Amino acid sequence: MAIIPNGQQFNTVSASEVLKETGSAFSNDKKHVYKMSDIVETVSSTSGKKAYIAKWSQTGSSAPTPTEIFNNTGATFTWTRTAQGTYKITASSAVFTADKTFYNIQGAGSAAASQIVQPTSINTTEATYRQIDVTNGATADGNSGWVEIRIYD
Repeated sequence: MAIIPNGQQFNTVSASEVLKETGSAFSNDKKHVYKMSDIVETVSSTSGKKAYIAKWSQTGSSAPTPTEIFNNTGATFTWTRTAQGTYKITASSAVFTADKTFYNIQGAGSAAASQIVQPTSINTTEATYRQIDVTNGATADGNSGWVEIRIYD
């Protein structure tokens, strides 16, 4: 693993170009060759975050059906309907860190414009949400949207 040090400069040339032996022994000792994969690895290892991003749809009394967009948490996620209008996203391991997890869910009910989706709780393995009618507070099924859960070190 090549973590690129701070304070380095980059001059790019074709990957087939030989750089190490093109100068004096003194200048060659100061050259370090990095590949694009090293840059990607450096950014990935120092970003300090993991994320789960998915979109979903839910109808009737069925569990929500997610489509995973991004997941680098190392966990798998299961979506369930726990009661009318209430749902749970369960991680296969305790990936959500207390005070360092951002949970954003956006969506809407399919039956009426006054229905919204809102997050209700999160612990180390579960994120819950509900669909409510903002005019009377009643829960209802039939919704779709997207979720973004980010975990920071």
